[in-house]
Amino acid sequence: MAANALSDAPPTAREIRRRETRARLFEAAVAEIGRSGLNGADVSAIASAAGVVRGTFYFHFPTKEHVLVELERNEEVRIVAALGDPATTSLESMLADLVRETLTSERRLGPVVFRDMLGLHFSSTRPAEDELAEHPLAEFVVTAVSAAQASGQVAPDVDPAEIALFFLTGLFALLATGAHDSHHADALLRRYATTIVKGVQTR
Repeated sequence: MAANALSDAPPTAREIRRRETRARLFEAAVAEIGRSGLNGADVSAIASAAGVVRGTFYFHFPTKEHVLVELERNEEVRIVAALGDPATTSLESMLADLVRETLTSERRLGPVVFRDMLGLHFSSTRPAEDELAEHPLAEFVVTAVSAAQASGQVAPDVDPAEIALFFLTGLFALLATGAHDSHHADALLRRYATTIVKGVQTR
């Protein structure tokens, strides 16, 4: 009871200030990365824009990469919410919708932030993560493949987690390298989603 009472207590003024400072730093960091790219982003400029000293940035974010990892997680949560229940549509349609919502994220974030964010998946500087729950989009694709498997669309010997990894890694690689900027981008991404589905369909 005591633990629940503590967790339900309103945040203190100090905690509110801490959250506000972190939010300002996050927004300033995303804006700076959008201007200069991840490598060129200046932590001092980020801190100055947020109205704090440089050390405060590192109190909230160990590295600039941590900002993009958090941004990506926020975007994944938004995409999953927009996609709805994966059991209500075919796997191919769901993957096509996922691609469309991911491209919507690029338009919202801008190409520099978007590509640096996805590029972290292939970088040695990406902060370590080890739980599927840390990746809402991967968890969603696993659920979608499992639902398709239960309905007979997908072969019973397919590993949903493995397919989610293959699909998202390939998609992120295509988008991070700008393959979707070509005149044939829509056809390329549709073909990619279709190829993944055909590879796991029940025969």
